Amino acid sequence: MIIKGVVLLLLLFVHAGPASADYAEAMRYYERQEYRQALQEFSAAARGGDADAQYMLGRLHETGSGTPQDFVQAHQWYNLAAARGHRHAAEARESLTRRMTAGQIAEAQQAARAWQLEQAPSRSTPTTRPDIETLSNRQGVAEIQRELNRLGYDAGPVDGAMGRRTRNAIREYQADSGISQDGHATADLLQRLRQTEREAVTASSPSRPTASPRVVLQDDFSDGDYRHDPSWTVLSGDFEIDDNGLRSIVAAPQAGGRESRTLSAERPEEIGLAMLELILEQSGSIRRDEAPIPPEPARIFVNAPVDNAFRMELQLASRQRTGSLELGLFQGDRPDGAGYRLVYAPGARPGLSLVRITSAGVEVIARHQERLDLEDGRFHRIVWTRDGNGEMQVHVDDQRLLRVQDTGLGDRFQGFVLANRGGDYTLDRVRLEAR
Repeated sequence: MIIKGVVLLLLLFVHAGPASADYAEAMRYYERQEYRQALQEFSAAARGGDADAQYMLGRLHETGSGTPQDFVQAHQWYNLAAARGHRHAAEARESLTRRMTAGQIAEAQQAARAWQLEQAPSRSTPTTRPDIETLSNRQGVAEIQRELNRLGYDAGPVDGAMGRRTRNAIREYQADSGISQDGHATADLLQRLRQTEREAVTASSPSRPTASPRVVLQDDFSDGDYRHDPSWTVLSGDFEIDDNGLRSIVAAPQAGGRESRTLSAERPEEIGLAMLELILEQSGSIRRDEAPIPPEPARIFVNAPVDNAFRMELQLASRQRTGSLELGLFQGDRPDGAGYRLVYAPGARPGLSLVRITSAGVEVIARHQERLDLEDGRFHRIVWTRDGNGEMQVHVDDQRLLRVQDTGLGDRFQGFVLANRGGDYTLDRVRLEAR
C-alpha cells in the first residue's frame, strides 16, 4: 500500500506544472490521509481549472475517500481533467466507465458539460487559438477534439485522429445544438464550437426538453460488445458490432403466395410479417396472394423500463432496398408482444408506418405515404416522441414525417426491440429518455 501511494505521488508530480497553493495544501492533507480536508482544498483548486486537482477529486469520489463513493462525480472530474490534458485522467475515466451504467455515464457527461459552460471565460477574453484557415486536416480535427472536450463531450485524446469516439461526440454536440448530425469535422463546426461559451448548447434545439431528462437507455456500442452495459438479448438471427455500430444482415424476402393468417397473441412470431403484409396491402403495393415468404428475422431487445411519455433518438443506416425493419417499445415480458413499432419498408409506399400491437391485433395508426430512401450511404437521425396526452411525432433528419394521437396503450413500456426482416441495417446509437 505504501509503495502504491509513493508511485501515485511520483506520477502526479511528474505530470504537474506549477501547483496552486490550494493544490499543494490538498496534497499535504492527502498524504496524511486526512481526506475530508483534502477534498475541500482539491475542490477549491479544481474550480480554478487545476487539472491535477480535478483528477484527484475523481480519485476521491471513485474510492469514497472523504466523501461517499460516487462514480458519476468521479467520471465528471476525470472527464474535466482529461479535457485539460491530464495524461492519466482519460485512462482512469475509461477504467471507471466499465463499472458504470449507461445512465450514469450520460449523467456524468452532462454534469461535466454544465460545469464547463459555467466556468467558460467571457468572449472578450483574449485567446491564442490558431487561425482556422492555417490548420491542416489533422490539426483541425485536434482542435475540434479539444473544443468538444472543453464543453464536456467525450471526444477522446486530442490526437487529430478521426475515430468513432470523436465522430460520436460531434454528433452529440450537433444534436444538442439542433443542427444536422453528420458527424463531420469541418471548419464551420470548429468555428461554431469556439463560439460556444456560456450559453447552453441546447437552447437552439426546439425538439429537446429544457429540463434534464431521465435517461433509461443509451448505447453507442463503442465498447465493441452488446452483451453488457446495457445487456442486449438476441431472440433470433445474427448481430455483430463493427466500426459503425450494431449490424444485422438478413437475406431479402422471396416472392411467393401465402395463406391468409389470423393474428394471435399466442403467436408473437407472426406479428412482424402480419404488420408488413398489412402495410403493403393497404397501400396497394401487393395482393394477399403475392405476400413475400419471409426469411428468418434477426431480432434483438434490451430491457429499458420507461413511462408512457418518452423521447427516443437513434442513428440508423440502411444498405439494401429490400425487406423491412421494425423498431419500437414493448410492454410486459414479451418483446414481440404489445407495444408500438415503427416499420420501415424500403421502396414501398408508405415508406414509414407507425403500428400499435395489442392482444386484439395489429393496427396501423399513422403512415408516411411517400417512399423513404435511407439507402444513401449515410446514417440518418430518427427522433420519436410521445407526450402525456398520447401525441406521437416521428422526425427523420429533422423532418416530421408522422404525427398522431393515440391512447390505445396506457401502461409503461418495458424495453426496446428491433427486428430486421430482410436487409442490411446498422444501429449506430440509441438513446431513450423518460419525459
